[in-house]
Amino acid sequence: MEAIDQYIERLSDPAVRAEHRRLNAVGESGPDVDHGKKATAKLVAAAEEALGVPLPPSYKKLVTTTEPYDNFPIYWVLGSDVYGGDVVSINDPALKAAPAHLITFVETDEGDEFCFDTRRADARGEYPIVRFDGADAETVAKDLGEFLLARLPKAGPSR
Repeated sequence: MEAIDQYIERLSDPAVRAEHRRLNAVGESGPDVDHGKKATAKLVAAAEEALGVPLPPSYKKLVTTTEPYDNFPIYWVLGSDVYGGDVVSINDPALKAAPAHLITFVETDEGDEFCFDTRRADARGEYPIVRFDGADAETVAKDLGEFLLARLPKAGPSR
């Protein structure tokens, strides 16, 4: 099973859902229109056209099959995530610090960026994930699924 499929499967865990909704500032009343929705294939294609590179299959699967507010906070595609920003706008060459071949999908509070390194697609069309600190890029995961699995909340103690 691909790592992204394992991650998506884990999203149904109540502890994972609660933590992701907390991170995405979704209150007890649940998500509202500003928290976004699943992306359509048309929105994904528009994002790819604007970026000038194909997005990895794992990202496309994630944004078209799950809701943004139930995930680790990443940039969704334009038109599907009103609240959290989008992968096209954040990668505007006039605004971003990372080199053009790095497509940012998460920014940290410290200013680092997690990016798809589009120079190094594997046979599946997946890009390695790098952490760009403003000067250097270090590989942190082989693909988006591995990156997201590593960020899932740890299971509590067994009883």
